[in-house]
Amino acid sequence: MTLQMVDCLATKAPMNSANTNSGGWENCAMRKSNMATYLSQLTSAWQNAIKQVNKLSSAGSQSTTIKTTADKLFLLSEVEIFGSTSYSVSGEGTQYAYYKAGNSKVKNVSGSASNWWERSPCANYTTGFCSVGSSGSARTSNASASRGVAFGFCV
Repeated sequence: MTLQMVDCLATKAPMNSANTNSGGWENCAMRKSNMATYLSQLTSAWQNAIKQVNKLSSAGSQSTTIKTTADKLFLLSEVEIFGSTSYSVSGEGTQYAYYKAGNSKVKNVSGSASNWWERSPCANYTTGFCSVGSSGSARTSNASASRGVAFGFCV
């Protein structure tokens, strides 16, 4: 079973310190540093309940190569949220039933609607990742921009 945060964490974060999506989700700071920190902040009961799963993501740098990463905490891809690709490459999974049913894509940071990150690198340029806008629409953001974080996990 896959779960995702209803809203974002109280603190926004960038995907990388520089505007690059080189290495994609597999090698971005959000995955390598932030997700490990977030996991360590969960209770041991949650840490033990969360299962490692394989997630599919583009390699970044305008590549259509799909990489597989083993993750306990992860960001959703554009297609997992929207069911199609506007700004990412195809092959990053399938739409989750929750979003397919028409549920809201709007997420809050500290009570206000906010842009939030996806793990999908932008397909047409090398400086950003896909995101969800504060209105719930598909967007892109420079990798160094601070956006909301609403991670998913499997139990």
